[in-house]
Amino acid sequence: MQTLGLASTPQPTDGLFKRLFWPTIENQYDVDLVGQQGFWICFIIAVISTVMLIATGQLLIGLLVGITYFLAGLGVRERSIAAAVLIFACYFLDRLSSVELMILGSAGVGNPFVVSVATLLLFSNVRATILSRKWWAPETPADIGELPERTNTTFFDKVANSMPPAVWPKGRFVFYPLAGLLLLMTVLGMVSLPFMQRKHPVVQKPPSATYDVSPSP
Repeated sequence: MQTLGLASTPQPTDGLFKRLFWPTIENQYDVDLVGQQGFWICFIIAVISTVMLIATGQLLIGLLVGITYFLAGLGVRERSIAAAVLIFACYFLDRLSSVELMILGSAGVGNPFVVSVATLLLFSNVRATILSRKWWAPETPADIGELPERTNTTFFDKVANSMPPAVWPKGRFVFYPLAGLLLLMTVLGMVSLPFMQRKHPVVQKPPSATYDVSPSP
């Protein structure tokens, strides 16, 4: 329809909720929407994680996490299955390590609702990126396999549409080592945490005693 000029603006196959958590990939317009969604999800996580880590005095870790998630967003926008899988693994294992910390009494896991939503959104990136591959098969006709034209009229269009194809071809060589380092640090932290807990147990302070002093009769 769009190729023949009968519809100027194609409509998404799914509603907003389904497109976020379980998108249908039925055409190239769906592929493009999923790529935009995946980019902004990774971008938001990158910003929030970086700000929170730097605020707690972890500057280097904050920069590592922020750059890794930002580059992952570029990869997802360019339909990289490897980028989608790696960044989902990074986030999922990091949340598991937070649960481990909570069980050991060292820290909290964060807002469970926000964590669940972010995990589902990152997983939907993996599923949608894999499904979108069928639209890039060699036997796909040119008029069906051609992606919708990306606009760059606004600032957000330039960030989500123009930056990924310009940066990702070289940025992926930075992303993969950083993602591997982040995964390695998370796994080593999860493995070593129980041993560190035994060596340096968290001492729970006893509750302060209160006394009711009443005047003598």
